[in-house]
Amino acid sequence: MLQLFNSFSNLKENFEPFESHSVKIFICGPTLYDNTHLGHARIFLTYDLLCRVLHQNGFATDVLVNMTDVNQNVFHKAKEESQDYKKIASYYAKRFVSDLSSLNVKSINRLAFVSDYVQLIEKHIDELIQKNQAYMAHGNVYLRTGNLSHYGNLSKQTGQQLSLHRLDVGPGKKDQNDIMLWNGADDFDVSWKSKFGKGIPWWHIQDTVVALENFGKNYDIHGGARELVFPHHEAHLAQYGVLANSDSPVKSWMYVGLVLTGNQKMSKSLGNVIWIKDLLQKYGQNLVRMYLFSYHYRQDIEFTESDMMSKKILLDLLMSSKTKTGANTDTEIKSLLESFVSALNDDLNSPLALEYVDKICTKIRQGKQMSVSDFDLMCDILGIVV
Repeated sequence: MLQLFNSFSNLKENFEPFESHSVKIFICGPTLYDNTHLGHARIFLTYDLLCRVLHQNGFATDVLVNMTDVNQNVFHKAKEESQDYKKIASYYAKRFVSDLSSLNVKSINRLAFVSDYVQLIEKHIDELIQKNQAYMAHGNVYLRTGNLSHYGNLSKQTGQQLSLHRLDVGPGKKDQNDIMLWNGADDFDVSWKSKFGKGIPWWHIQDTVVALENFGKNYDIHGGARELVFPHHEAHLAQYGVLANSDSPVKSWMYVGLVLTGNQKMSKSLGNVIWIKDLLQKYGQNLVRMYLFSYHYRQDIEFTESDMMSKKILLDLLMSSKTKTGANTDTEIKSLLESFVSALNDDLNSPLALEYVDKICTKIRQGKQMSVSDFDLMCDILGIVV
């Protein structure tokens, strides 16, 4: 049975979706002002692997990715280039989709642009105000968190720890922990008219409404980078819980570790990014997958090209083994293949799964038989194209 680590419970749990045969997955998507780097690619390759494993377990998947085009970085980029923000967002969205296609990511069902949801966001913010769960203050709107007993549970923070953060500071804010829903500041290059006044829907409520409008009152997996746990996902859970009238509208919170360069997070703002388009042009998607899957998805990776190149030995062994496959699979290799699948069912233990790939290919080279269909199945689960 598939087990996944749930960051909410801090436990590895048997995975059982809300619906028996369908799994709804929300992935925090890109902010559309620059290209895709290796850290982003790792996120989407991880959930692509997850979907392939879910399919192997008999589940259908519905993967939703929010496309963040309502954001100061997008607006600033548009201003720098004297372009409409939608044109900038559209350009980088196409680059993002192209990069995922080159990575053989086939698991995404829906892309949702936040700008298409602004009126719906306004509607849900008003709903929160009508419930007295949100309030207006000097053009901004905030979610009340004082009566949310579960607030802080995802990030494992006490009320005292939460109070130490200084987030979304503004005049008239009633509680430091209250979450901004609508920002009425007048220093944005783009804004929308609303019943709250001019402004923009703030970061956290964007994802909440995109997920709610597409998935309804619950879904199975929320994914993204580990750094998003607080404040972004803590706020998302608080908002979603109130709108869905549930303390646990999401079954499992599943986070991917960071990709580091020079012991620092790979980040556009730090200027230490490795663009995925450059890696793909130089090494191809098979080696990128083999490299990233050689680490467990929850583990941080310190990227070096020499480390990535060291994975080419196994990739070459895999590719050369394809020519020696046949009609049947020996019992010994069938057992190793079952162990390969079991490793991935154990919270996507891809490093262990690759050890079984090595053993299988070594056996093939030694003359053991593996059928073409079994070999192709193994490669397909990993997304390796042979």
